[in-house]
Amino acid sequence: MDRPLAPPVTDSRLSRALSASARGTLLLIVPARLDEMAALLGAALRETVLQAAALPLETALRALQAASEAEVLHRRGDGFLVVLGDASPEHADTVTHRLLDALEHPVEVAGQRFCLGGCAGRVDFDAQSGHEVATLLRQADLASLEARRLGRGQCVRHEAATTMTAMRRLRAEDTLHRGVDQIRLDLLFEIQADMCTGALTGAVALPRWTPALGAGVADSGRGWAAVAADAGLMHRLTLMLLHGICRQVRQWRDQGLEVPSLSVDLPVGLWQDRTLVSMVLDALVDQGLPGGTLTLLMPGAALSGDADLLRGMLRSLRATGVRVGLARLGDAGPVSLDTLGRLPLDELTLDARVLERLGQRDGTRMAAALIGLGQALGLRVVAEGVRSDEQLDFLRARHCDEFQGPVLSLPVGATTMTQVLMHARVQHRVVLDCTTGTGPGTGAGTSAAPEPTRGLAHRTGRISITAAAG
Repeated sequence: MDRPLAPPVTDSRLSRALSASARGTLLLIVPARLDEMAALLGAALRETVLQAAALPLETALRALQAASEAEVLHRRGDGFLVVLGDASPEHADTVTHRLLDALEHPVEVAGQRFCLGGCAGRVDFDAQSGHEVATLLRQADLASLEARRLGRGQCVRHEAATTMTAMRRLRAEDTLHRGVDQIRLDLLFEIQADMCTGALTGAVALPRWTPALGAGVADSGRGWAAVAADAGLMHRLTLMLLHGICRQVRQWRDQGLEVPSLSVDLPVGLWQDRTLVSMVLDALVDQGLPGGTLTLLMPGAALSGDADLLRGMLRSLRATGVRVGLARLGDAGPVSLDTLGRLPLDELTLDARVLERLGQRDGTRMAAALIGLGQALGLRVVAEGVRSDEQLDFLRARHCDEFQGPVLSLPVGATTMTQVLMHARVQHRVVLDCTTGTGPGTGAGTSAAPEPTRGLAHRTGRISITAAAG
């Protein structure tokens, strides 16, 4: 080829391309796995990987006859700019999807074949909005950043809300950094009960951060984990959370209360962090607690990381008695059944949205299949977000192990949870060594056989707690 693939863009070249049309679309296509491939193949091959990505993009654009050969594609950093002059929104949609599909085709670098994948930021412009190059490039950068946050294959069109979202996220991070030394952790608890006996089997610890992080998260519209990750404070806040939970358990035990395992959701990034095991053990040892105090829940997205690293971490955690579960099975996002079956897990939670689809087409079969999957893998199945007696009847008929949600109790504060522990009958879970051939399966490892519930439970197994106040 006489010219380099996707030559670097200049303001003058881009300005000419933009001004040639009364309206159009500016696309910024970013390869999704560039950093990963450069790390695996070596930094010296980063440019070669980018050139390999340009080939299928240029081929796709020429096939669509979206632009002249000279204006097909331009490099911008680690991405590719495409100007679609006088393009209708429908044509821009078609081109965007074709380009993202093109990046899903295998490329070859240094004898290795792999798929890069990609995401896209899109800016629609016209004579009224103007063609200022710097503004359009900044908007394309912001839109591609949001697309990367959503994941591979996503496209985000820049609107005023895109800039506002990015600014809210930046303000949240700034607020967090400025007030990190004043952050206080409060815990709410969502009670879990055995499906057959109604006995208290555990609770999910829900962190509430005040004042700085709470304000920052509320302003950004994102969860604490996402804000903390952006600010580089995930490790610090995770330590605060684990130590806070263990301190609360220590207080209850010092009062002579029988405390079941407390569950806590940990963000996806922590499940590829080699220090997670030491963080958990540090919190337990600091309060003199056994590993069975904690059940750690990981999102399904964690299964897409380094499988060997994850498997080793889970084995180390379970060797200390810490339970590990898969959170919200049935939520959006694929879960590799092969990976799931190879991991040493104790339980899985059924996503609340699965139960919401009961009665809809295929909804009932999907819920039953997911419960059956957990049982086939020898895992305890915990249904979250249970709202009605009808949902309870469905779960009980299919031998789901535990449940939580509004039908049982709204989240309660530490004071109310103390009263629950004083009066409820506790049914403990037991972690069994998965190498013995007897996993913690449905109903296995409980300390009490099913019997009529007492105290706070009635025929449906509900605990009569409705106040969210602590």
